[in-house]
Amino acid sequence: MRLAEFFETDEARLVEPLFSDLCYTEMDELLMNIPAERSRILIDENEEVLSVGLESADGGIQASCFHLRTPSETLLSRLEEMDGDIFQIPRRIFEDTIRRYYSDTLITTSVMASNDLNPERLSITRDLISSVVANEQDLTCLDCCCGTGIGSYLMRDMGLNPLSYDNDDALLARGLSEGRLLPERTMWIDGRLLDAYLTEPVDCAFGFMFGELQSFNHDIWSEIVSVICEVSERTLITVGTEPEAAIIREWMQDAGKNPEIWENDKDPIYDRWVCSAD
Repeated sequence: MRLAEFFETDEARLVEPLFSDLCYTEMDELLMNIPAERSRILIDENEEVLSVGLESADGGIQASCFHLRTPSETLLSRLEEMDGDIFQIPRRIFEDTIRRYYSDTLITTSVMASNDLNPERLSITRDLISSVVANEQDLTCLDCCCGTGIGSYLMRDMGLNPLSYDNDDALLARGLSEGRLLPERTMWIDGRLLDAYLTEPVDCAFGFMFGELQSFNHDIWSEIVSVICEVSERTLITVGTEPEAAIIREWMQDAGKNPEIWENDKDPIYDRWVCSAD
C-alpha cells in the first residue's frame, strides 16, 4: 500500500527526512511547525498511535511516524485542540509501507554502488544459513550489515523472512535495484542502534563478510556485534581471517554468548572464518 491510502488522500509525505530519524522525539518539532486545523491519526489493532498527519487546505497530508517513538506531550496537546479523523490499520502493513517509502526515496537519491554479486558465493552462503536454520521456514532473520543483499535473497529463497539493514546507502540502492533486497524489509540505519528500529521478535541473525576489523574501528564493530547478540538467540557472523574471528568471538562472549569458531574451507576469501552461537 501507499502512505496516502492510509490517510484516504491523494498525497501524503513524511516530515522525517530519513528512516533513521523516526526514533527521535526531536522530529515532533517538524510537525508542530506546520500550520493546520485538521488532523488524521492512524492507530493499530491495539489502538496505539502509528502516525499523525496534518491536513493542508488542498487536502494534502504531512505526517510523522510514531511506531518507533512516543508523541511528545506538546504535540498531543495540539492534536486535542484540532478536529480530526481516526483510521485503524494493521501495524505490520504500516511498518512495511514506511520501510518501502524510505527505500523508494533512497534509490532515487543515492549514487548506486557497482554490482558485487559473485555467483560462486551463493551456494557457500546458502550452506552457512542452513548450518543455523536447517530446514526451518517462516523464521524472522536479520541480514546484518547486508550490503547488496546476497544473504537476504537466499533467505527468502529458503522460506525465511529476512529484515535487512546497512549504513551504506550506495550498497542498499544496488541491492534494491537488483531485487535482492525488498523495499518493505530494508532499513538504512546505523547498526549500533539496531534495537531502536526493531518491532518484532528475531529468531536468528546473520552477518556475512564483516570487517575488515582494524584497531581504529573496533569500537564501532564491537557495538554492532553486541546489539546483534542482544536481539537474537542464534547468531552467525563471518569474517576473512582467523584473528578477526577471534575478536568477534570475544565480543560475542562479552554479550553473554558461548560462540564457537570454525574454518569454512569452501570460501577462500570472504566468509573463510565463521563465529556462531546458539
